[in-house]
Amino acid sequence: MNIDDALTGRVVFHPRPEDRGYISKGIPTETISGDAVIGGYLHPAEGSDSLIVFFHGNGEIAADYDELAPVYVESGASFWAVDYRGYGRSTGFPSYSRMFSDAEAVAKDIPRIAELANHSFRYVFVMGRSLGSAPAIFLAAAHSHYFHGLILDSPFSDGLRLIARLGGPNLKEADMCGCINNIDRMLSCTLPTLIIHGTDDYIIPISDAEELLMACKAEQKKLVKIRGAGHNDLLFRGFATYCAEIREYIVRITSGK
Repeated sequence: MNIDDALTGRVVFHPRPEDRGYISKGIPTETISGDAVIGGYLHPAEGSDSLIVFFHGNGEIAADYDELAPVYVESGASFWAVDYRGYGRSTGFPSYSRMFSDAEAVAKDIPRIAELANHSFRYVFVMGRSLGSAPAIFLAAAHSHYFHGLILDSPFSDGLRLIARLGGPNLKEADMCGCINNIDRMLSCTLPTLIIHGTDDYIIPISDAEELLMACKAEQKKLVKIRGAGHNDLLFRGFATYCAEIREYIVRITSGK
């Protein structure tokens, strides 16, 4: 048994297709990654030269962010939400190990996506929510040359511990199929980092965010705690703070302060 095993996959991934005939408010994108097509939606911010590349949670799809995209666009950056294999319009089947090679393909596709939107992105940020923290941290640590900052929403520090917490099998490091834990990758992250987490998150406790902050090697790093927020009501509980922190973070990086 390993992290790509079917039993583990049922705990880690909860894929669903996009509704047939769905029309997004964003620009549909397709990124080729090996034998799969990774779907997504780009929401341009007029007059902005910044981009957020966003990896969502395990029960979400990129189309779910049509209504939330303005939150990020109004922070001063275009917003590109991408799916995992088997999610939304993406082909293939969900795979934890392939999630990272797919993320790398997404990063390499940024120049083409910029052309598609008729934009020039001078500043690019990678962001991950929950499960999405894994590909986001991977890119920030291993492919930092593509990015100017890392934003994490309710991230986990240890994948094996999270799988066990969610009722999955008790895996060992040898079962990771070569994947490296978030906490270990953060030891190589020097990008300015913003972490936002709810104090009452019982799916991924805030202690995970604290561990990641401690491991992060960035000179500029910050953990914002949303009081009373759980895992799935972070925006609802702390909307004003959430928006203000992301906006302030982007302004600080893009202004060179």
